[in-house]
Amino acid sequence: MKLVQSFTVVAVLLTLVASSHAAPSAVFPAPALTPLTVEQAVTMALQLNPALREAAGRSAVAWSAVERAKAPLQPQLSADVRYDDLSFVPSFALGSLGTFSLGANTTWVADLVAKQVVYSGGRLQALVREATDQARATAVSTLRTRQQVAYTAARAFQLLVAAQREQETARQSLAAAEEHLRVANANYEARTVAHFDVLRAQVQVEEARQQTISAAADITIAHAGLLNALGVEQGRFTAVATEPAVLPAPPAFDGLLQVAHAQRPEMQAVQWQLGAADAALAAAKSETQPTVALQIDYQGVTPSTPSLWSRWNFVAVASLPILDGGLAKADRAQAEAQRTQLTATRETIRNQVDQEVRQAYARLTSATDQVTVAQARVTMAEEALRIANVRYTAGVGTAVEVADAETALTNARQGLVQALTQWNIASAELRFALGTPVPAVPVKGVTK
Repeated sequence: MKLVQSFTVVAVLLTLVASSHAAPSAVFPAPALTPLTVEQAVTMALQLNPALREAAGRSAVAWSAVERAKAPLQPQLSADVRYDDLSFVPSFALGSLGTFSLGANTTWVADLVAKQVVYSGGRLQALVREATDQARATAVSTLRTRQQVAYTAARAFQLLVAAQREQETARQSLAAAEEHLRVANANYEARTVAHFDVLRAQVQVEEARQQTISAAADITIAHAGLLNALGVEQGRFTAVATEPAVLPAPPAFDGLLQVAHAQRPEMQAVQWQLGAADAALAAAKSETQPTVALQIDYQGVTPSTPSLWSRWNFVAVASLPILDGGLAKADRAQAEAQRTQLTATRETIRNQVDQEVRQAYARLTSATDQVTVAQARVTMAEEALRIANVRYTAGVGTAVEVADAETALTNARQGLVQALTQWNIASAELRFALGTPVPAVPVKGVTK
């Protein structure tokens, strides 16, 4: 009786444990997968990726430098108010005229100074041009950051698509292997095949299961890469993609390099940087020129004293550096060296752009051909499996033939998935190499 009660208690405890483990999934279900297209992925990345906020910050800093460079050209006005409290004020007596004080114990003094530079030999104007061209170069570089973010998001999306298709292929292979095992068991029970066929089918099922596990891990890895490309910390997405029935042929190569030279932000940025270098050189050359400024001072004093009284003062100041320890010469040499460096940088960027376009075009052409071959391979593998199954069912084929045919079909499908992935990535890479503009999307956290 006690033994029965013990078994009853154990059964109740196991039931409670099982229900406690099952409860979380019922009460807190896993968040549903959100369908995501490549266009949606790119748009989300352009809104949320922190790299764009960083680029916007750099651009804002550069334009602030422009306003700072303009400031010396604008009228300057400053005010200074002070309060004097003297412990001793000299005084003297003039006989019957009384005693005269040379000041006051407490005095309020207000100074108002207005200043305007009227001539700087072009140095201040050159500094403004330099800062403006640098800001324009930074703004253009921000466009390249947008293109980089869009390309990274598109690539991560395609990798998730590939992982999902690999998982579907693995599931199909597992289902086919399990069906083959079922047939092998039925034939073995009917004494029409040897036990080897059953063992071979069991091995094939386990291999298919292993591929399914690996495919699930690949999805997790690809999903993490997509989250990083989007600039989000959490979320569960499923990539939704459809391929055209017939892939478009790659564009003609003629003219692509010219398109890249015109569109790539790096090419435009280096041109602005060269303009900034020219302006810096002009500013350095004008350092030996005189600077003329007009200044008006107003001093208000209350109470007025013999040594301190309210007054106006107009001053014209002309300054000319005579001996600067070689500073102007060093600045000119630095500006000239920087311009020489940027000229070489422009050629380097041009060569790099050409190389990237050629490589992307070659990869797209190769991927297009590989998709065609992979599609034909899948068709032939499917027909070979059909024939192997017919032969095996009729008793004239072997389990090895069926297993080999199924393995060949799995490999063919995986090859097609890889080829399509490479084609999609190569297409995005060519657009990136050409500097194709991306949609203008407001960046979260960035105010215009």
